[in-house]
Amino acid sequence: MLVRKANSMDAPRCVELVEARREEYEHYEPRFWKKAATSAASTLPWFEKLFSDDQSMSFVAIEDGDVIGFVIAREFPTPPVYDPGGATAMIDDFCVVAKSRWKDVGQALLQQVRSDMRERDFAQVVVVGARRDLEKTEFLAGSGLSLASTWWTSEV
Repeated sequence: MLVRKANSMDAPRCVELVEARREEYEHYEPRFWKKAATSAASTLPWFEKLFSDDQSMSFVAIEDGDVIGFVIAREFPTPPVYDPGGATAMIDDFCVVAKSRWKDVGQALLQQVRSDMRERDFAQVVVVGARRDLEKTEFLAGSGLSLASTWWTSEV
């Protein structure tokens, strides 16, 4: 497996991976994670932009010539009422080809993006995930991250 910086040519495959995750998450919480009908079409240009943006930290994992996982991290404003000791990076899109691949593909991607964060002097990383995504949650907990927040939702 090779981990390298993502480029615009990787975007279509990364959209496929994130769309599969969106469909899964929609089953977990159908209101909050409700996938828009145009989500793939709107995600492609966004990923192409992020993959060419020097401010974003985007990496893909490649195996047998195919993208089998990706991670995108960006600076995220730390609320002024908290002081984690420096800038915060947020990972919202972080996908692997199969749940069983968090331990190897996910770990390789997380190590690479955290290394990039350290070079850029970030103080903390925040990773987004669904409460019921148990494999990802177990992987993150085993990788030294701690659960810091939960969000609750309902119809108004």
